[in-house]
Amino acid sequence: MTSVETTWPLSIWQRQCMGLERAHPGSFTDPLYTISAVVELRGPLDLVVLQRAVDELIRRHEILRTRFVEDAQVVSPRASSEVVLLDEVGVHFPVYASSPTPLAVTVSRHGTNEHRLSFHLQHLACDPVTLWSALAELGALYHAELGGPAVPPPSAQFGEYVTFEGQQQRADEVAARAWWESCLGGRAFARVPADSTAPSFEYRDDLLSVEEFTALAKFGRAHRGTVLTTLAAALACAMGPHVSGGDLLFSTIFRKRDRPQWQRMLGPCFAVTLFPVPAPPDRLAADYSRAVRDILVRCQRYNRFDLLELHALIPGFTPALNHFLEFMPPDRPDGIAFGPVTGKVLTAAGPPTDTPFGLDLRTRDTPAGAVVGHISGCGGGWREPAVRQLWRDVAAQLRDG
Repeated sequence: MTSVETTWPLSIWQRQCMGLERAHPGSFTDPLYTISAVVELRGPLDLVVLQRAVDELIRRHEILRTRFVEDAQVVSPRASSEVVLLDEVGVHFPVYASSPTPLAVTVSRHGTNEHRLSFHLQHLACDPVTLWSALAELGALYHAELGGPAVPPPSAQFGEYVTFEGQQQRADEVAARAWWESCLGGRAFARVPADSTAPSFEYRDDLLSVEEFTALAKFGRAHRGTVLTTLAAALACAMGPHVSGGDLLFSTIFRKRDRPQWQRMLGPCFAVTLFPVPAPPDRLAADYSRAVRDILVRCQRYNRFDLLELHALIPGFTPALNHFLEFMPPDRPDGIAFGPVTGKVLTAAGPPTDTPFGLDLRTRDTPAGAVVGHISGCGGGWREPAVRQLWRDVAAQLRDG
């Protein structure tokens, strides 16, 4: 470990956050802009040992000794995070982007050998893989402090990833910019009719049954699509009657852990991209699903720019034009081992979604095979009853297809 600070450029994801932060102050540096998990611990938990394990976790990973400024991430040679004992823990706890570490750990007692541990990471430093990898490593380090097996060193540091990402961006920047200008430049996108009285909403719900999700996945496989591309095509068809005619504008997230050393590395290895979807037909069809798939493949290949740069290519862009759609892979483990202490994951959550960015649709499949979602809208035209109807229409298309 060096004895001086190290400065790295921001990753694409972090630049996207900081760019939107300038446009919407407080949205991305809010101290509750965290990814968090709550774990129930059963066994003789030693808080002094837990603190040593937390300190060692921070020492091992540069991203956990990083604070964020407008155009850089600054790695301190050392940092610490005190394990805070609370009466009760929750899924959101303040973690400041300017703090020496983007990590906070809180614990509450629920009996002699029962505790709840809440683990919070600032989203500028974290994606879901980071959350679960860091928690698993904390458990292993706790065990090592008690005499268990030594924990292997990290496979890579986030600065290495940022360096490679920058090399990729420079290598195909001209081709990427030309492609985005061709698919976004000067185009008008459909939107739900503006309604200044439309209230904001947020809810979690079952979206597709096991049978409906099975039909969606089967349709996708038959036409060489993914769950995400097929879901986007089906959802666009359901949106058609609600919006003015024309192409639709989605955004989505791509993971970027395509090298072995980055599979479990700590750090936000992903980026958000716009995802223009052709004007949908009345019913989901194979050729339309393939067209959506082909566009998404190009979006992933050329995912190199800040969102604000892409927004600037669209005449009259407003946040209400955008429909964020994410299908999250099943990363969440059932348990985390802390040596003699057993850990069961009780809940996990991303940041609060009261940001002014149109309609957010975050979906995932359950162990039983159904699809659940966290849905939020921030006014601009979409109303909750209409959004709930979208999913009924998607299911109907899958049953009829």
